Amino acid sequence: MRGGSAVAEIIVQQSSLFLISVLYGVILGLWYDFFRAVRRKISHRNRTVHMEDIVFCLSAAAGLFLLFQIYNQGSIRFYVLLGLFAGAMGYFFLLSALMEKGMELLVGAAVFFLKKAAAALFFPGKIIVNSLLKTLKKVRRTVKIVRSRK
Repeated sequence: MRGGSAVAEIIVQQSSLFLISVLYGVILGLWYDFFRAVRRKISHRNRTVHMEDIVFCLSAAAGLFLLFQIYNQGSIRFYVLLGLFAGAMGYFFLLSALMEKGMELLVGAAVFFLKKAAAALFFPGKIIVNSLLKTLKKVRRTVKIVRSRK
C-alpha cells in the first residue's frame, strides 16, 4: 500500500504545481496590463516601447525560471507550460478588460502625483533660473547700451 500513497503524493504535487503555474499566468497577465496602462498614460517613443518589452520578457522569463527551480528542481514539464498558458488566456478573456481600467486609473494617479511632486521639487530651482535669466537680460541690455555709446 505504500507505493499507492507515493503515487498519490506525486499526483498532488503535480496538481499543485499546475495550479501555481495557472496563478503565474494570471500574474503575467496583470504585469502585461500594467505595461499597457503605462503606454496609454505616458507617450512613448519606439525605443522606450522596445525597452519595456525587453523588461517584460526578461522578468517573465526570470519568474518562470524561478518557478521551475523552486517547485520542480529545474525540470521543464509540459503541464506547467500548459497551466501558464491557461492562466494567461483565462486572465485575458475573463479579467483583463476590468483590470485594465483599474490599472489605468492607478497608473494615471501615480503619474499625476509624480508630476506634482516633481513640480514641487523643482519649483525653487525654477525660481532661481528665472531670476538669473532676468538679471542676465538686464546685463545684456546694459552691455549693448555701453557698446553703442562708444
